[in-house]
Amino acid sequence: MNIVWTTSEVAPYAKTGGLADVSYSLPYALAENGHNVSVFMPYYPQVMGEKCEDTEVVYELLGVPFGEGNEEWAQIRRHKISDNLSFYFIEHNNFFNRPKLYDMDGHEYSDNAERFIFLSRAIMQAVLALEIKVDVLHTNDWHTALCSIYLKSELYKSYANFSQAKSIITIHNIGYQGVFNKANLYWTGLGWDYFNVHCLEFFDQLNFLKAGVMISDMVTTVSPTYAEEILSPEYAFNLEHPLQHRAVQGKLRGILNGIDVNEWSPETDTLIPHNFSHTDLTGKALCKQALQEELGLTVNPDVPLYGVVSRLAEQKGIDVFIDCIDEMLKEDDVQFAVIGSGDKALEVALANYAKLYPSKFACFIGYNNKLAHMVEAGSDFFVMPSRYEPCGLNQMYSMKYGTLPIVRATGGLEDTVNNFDEKHPEKSTGFKLYELYPASLRDTMRWATSIYFNDKPAFKQMIINGMTTDFSWHHTAVEYEELYQHANTRF
Repeated sequence: MNIVWTTSEVAPYAKTGGLADVSYSLPYALAENGHNVSVFMPYYPQVMGEKCEDTEVVYELLGVPFGEGNEEWAQIRRHKISDNLSFYFIEHNNFFNRPKLYDMDGHEYSDNAERFIFLSRAIMQAVLALEIKVDVLHTNDWHTALCSIYLKSELYKSYANFSQAKSIITIHNIGYQGVFNKANLYWTGLGWDYFNVHCLEFFDQLNFLKAGVMISDMVTTVSPTYAEEILSPEYAFNLEHPLQHRAVQGKLRGILNGIDVNEWSPETDTLIPHNFSHTDLTGKALCKQALQEELGLTVNPDVPLYGVVSRLAEQKGIDVFIDCIDEMLKEDDVQFAVIGSGDKALEVALANYAKLYPSKFACFIGYNNKLAHMVEAGSDFFVMPSRYEPCGLNQMYSMKYGTLPIVRATGGLEDTVNNFDEKHPEKSTGFKLYELYPASLRDTMRWATSIYFNDKPAFKQMIINGMTTDFSWHHTAVEYEELYQHANTRF
């Protein structure tokens, strides 16, 4: 199939979250399976840095209709990975030559509606200019959801490039929907007949994600449990009715993300001081020692070490984590290694623990890729107390590195972690809590500690279970292939 994948970010070119990882790894896996995959994203020169050098201009003057009777001009750049996988970049300095992708100092760019309306329209124009025949148009989150609407509009449906195309939209995090003043409809080139409850209208505003959900041929999200959760008001951020409508039609599906097992492999990882495998865990003990030394923690092989690598936000449950660990730091023989940035109040609270308990609690505010790999490899446990988690990747990284996840049973965390069962340790890979309160998180961490100290055989079996679980993108790619075939044969 000829697959056009549209997104606002792709690792390693530009990344703020898991969308970027998916937007490289899944197209790569689909291309390996023989499909022709074209990935489109903005060209962010300030963010991409030296990765800009990998790109070449393949189309110099791309006309993009923008507003009534107006036209903007863009260039198309390309980084060709193989004969059937290319990454295309829409270059327009006014919209995309900025120091960050979506915001500055926590404030979204005031023209984000215009920026991503332009991106979606430019992608459609680029497909025409590059003469790409599309079987599947795969959009991601609100930033490119308009492509699905354009596909079925009078503006594009008559073109041969799109005549056989079916559209898929994937929701990576429903908390971000692209809600803007309805006056921005002017920039889309679409008429007011699209401003209705079955498309763009949302409480008298535009909602790009909602429109993509309503119009696309299939809707997916990044884990089976999250696909169920977003049907309820608790998780849907006011989109439960459109999603329930699509679910009843059989057009909503949850497909679990994978991880890049080439980058995240303890046997070959060049960012950790010692490699290891499930058959020889000697290197993991040495990684723990190296992590303790690196962060100034007391070097002790027998103290349980809890790792956290996270965006510091309420969604991630970091506030609950902060509230629950004071008692543990005072009373228990434990250590914590935390990496993250985000909410300033959470950053300050974590930094204060590091000052109060320097031998037991270490905190790095920011992101450091090498240190993140060291935390995954050197910790005994990895804590993810998320309020909601569409998929989550760190719990899978942790298991591959023999680090047992402690998670709240939500979204992809529920789908990927098998809760400890003392009668069946051969099936267990971590520890779950179901109610997100400081006491329940503390009790779950102490439960994990008790297994660490008192049931060494079960603890080691859980490590091996996690390390030998297949979280590669191969399974995800096969499910998407089936979905694409389903979309093309059903309608």
